[in-house]
Amino acid sequence: MQIIAQYRGLPRQIYFLFMARMINAMGMFVYPYITLFLTTRLGYDDAEVGMYLFWVSVCYVPAALAGGKLADMFKRKGLYIGSLLLADVAFVIAGFNCDSINVVWYMLAGFFFLNVGMPVLSAMMMDLTMPSNRQESYSLIYLGANLGVAFGPLIAGFLFVNYTEWIFFGQAIFSVLALLLIGFGVADTTPGKQQIEAIARDASRAAEAASSRSLLGVMIRTPIVPLFATLAAAYAFSYAQISYIMPLQMEDAFGLDFGAQSYGVIWSLNGLFVFIGTPILVFLSKKYGPLFNMFLAGSLYALGFYFYSMADSLLIVYYVLVAVWSAGEVIAATNTGVFIANHAPVSHRARFQSICEIINGSGRAIGPVVIGEYLIGHTIPQTWRLIGVLCIMAALCYLLLHRYLLSHGGGRETQPVNSAKSIAEQEARAAGGR
Repeated sequence: MQIIAQYRGLPRQIYFLFMARMINAMGMFVYPYITLFLTTRLGYDDAEVGMYLFWVSVCYVPAALAGGKLADMFKRKGLYIGSLLLADVAFVIAGFNCDSINVVWYMLAGFFFLNVGMPVLSAMMMDLTMPSNRQESYSLIYLGANLGVAFGPLIAGFLFVNYTEWIFFGQAIFSVLALLLIGFGVADTTPGKQQIEAIARDASRAAEAASSRSLLGVMIRTPIVPLFATLAAAYAFSYAQISYIMPLQMEDAFGLDFGAQSYGVIWSLNGLFVFIGTPILVFLSKKYGPLFNMFLAGSLYALGFYFYSMADSLLIVYYVLVAVWSAGEVIAATNTGVFIANHAPVSHRARFQSICEIINGSGRAIGPVVIGEYLIGHTIPQTWRLIGVLCIMAALCYLLLHRYLLSHGGGRETQPVNSAKSIAEQEARAAGGR
């Protein structure tokens, strides 16, 4: 079957990363339950929760910058393992202090070190893949992560009320198991001189050619990448409300105990829908350009989120709509990584990824704060309608950019005139004249 066959013949280490991401995601207990933890255990109100989620997202900026810079300078595998081990230590300490107000600082530390590792892992995936197999490789690893998500929050939902400390301990345990798999199954991926030269000789990968320019210089001359990331930030702003508005809405509709369990079921359904739908959606959408696929993703987000404004206390509506926004999530996630990888110079991979994730993450950061203030004078259904409108506006911007590039790229999605290819050619001419 072609849908399954598309995952055959990928680099061996991609399969190890697939299993590691699945195990690691299975232990992602803490983040999905931040809102309920802060409101029911520490007594935070809605605005205070939004502000804390803002600072969780803000800490990503220095973490990602540090991770990106270090990953382009040192060995990536050791850096990734070290950052996640530090995160595990922070979460274990948080577990022993989950009834203390100080737990919020240990949680912040844990998320900081997790965020240091994110651009490192992304750079490792870029190193292990080529444009010809990136769509399949990225989607496979994404599929593994969401298979883990299908079970992790469900387990955490039953631990939350009576065994709260184990959502912290459990995350650390699963993370260590994943790191052992990476430690023994994945070699360091940092590109060597031969790999860098091979990319420079490949005209089809001109956008990935190494550059001697600064990160800012490369970004300015490749404007499509920060623009792409900025539009993706609108999606991230909207998606963040699943962790913020959704648990509040379900607590109001079903009570704390059943609401927490039902919220865990939503994350589990999301993981299962993503697991089932990823191979199918990737197979159907990979013939289109990433920009058009991002338009489709935003349209599905808009549809799914908007109709949560009509869910009321009908649990089946919450569950059915998961399939809609999960389809948007699959398409957005599998195309975002591929687009950035195809436009990131090999010399700047981790830093490119970190900057794009910072832009994208700004949406997650301001989402809870803005919506927290908006909720003061508006209802949750009104908020979901606002989110739906935001998603369709961003989706239409992707469609416009897609059509613009088609009209200027000979019928296919290409970079604008100030492209990475142009930069590579300019630098080659400059080097020849010195």
